[in-house]
Amino acid sequence: MSTEIYAVLSLGMRYVFTALGALIVLRAFLWLRRDRREKHERLRRLPDAGMIGELLPVPGAAGLPEDVCYAVPREGTLGAQRTCDVCIPAEGIAREHLDLSWQDGRGLRVTPLGRLTCLIDGEEVTRARPGWMAHGSTLAVGGALLRLRLFEGVEAEYRPRARAFDDEAADASAPDAWTPPEDAEEVEP
Repeated sequence: MSTEIYAVLSLGMRYVFTALGALIVLRAFLWLRRDRREKHERLRRLPDAGMIGELLPVPGAAGLPEDVCYAVPREGTLGAQRTCDVCIPAEGIAREHLDLSWQDGRGLRVTPLGRLTCLIDGEEVTRARPGWMAHGSTLAVGGALLRLRLFEGVEAEYRPRARAFDDEAADASAPDAWTPPEDAEEVEP
């Protein structure tokens, strides 16, 4: 192969490989965009997909209305900022306060960010010493007191040291107890 042909081919291959690299990046971007769109569409159709439970304000605790529940994802952040996965607009909660992550069979791991703290079942939790939550555990963060209620089928070995939230101890004012409205009609099967 002559030097002139080699020079022309090498100059042309520079542009071919650059175009090939750009095509690969474009295809990867379109692939990620399509996957993201499908994920959002799936979550729109199934709003509880990826959720392990909900945080309910404890009755009588100040700071939050009692008729609101906050869905808890498998992993995410809790804070007062609207971009957080669990947005709780209460006094004393930082913009991004906690990291949450679920571990099957173990429970919900709660790790405060930076120098922030919270209480799980009355015990202080820091970044150096993360805490674990199970069904019935209480979380005191900022001015809010919340109780974790796991969805059926989500199991955790960890049991809180404080009084467990069981059916015998539940009363009508507890957030787990549901009673039908007084004006509800009974439907016969």
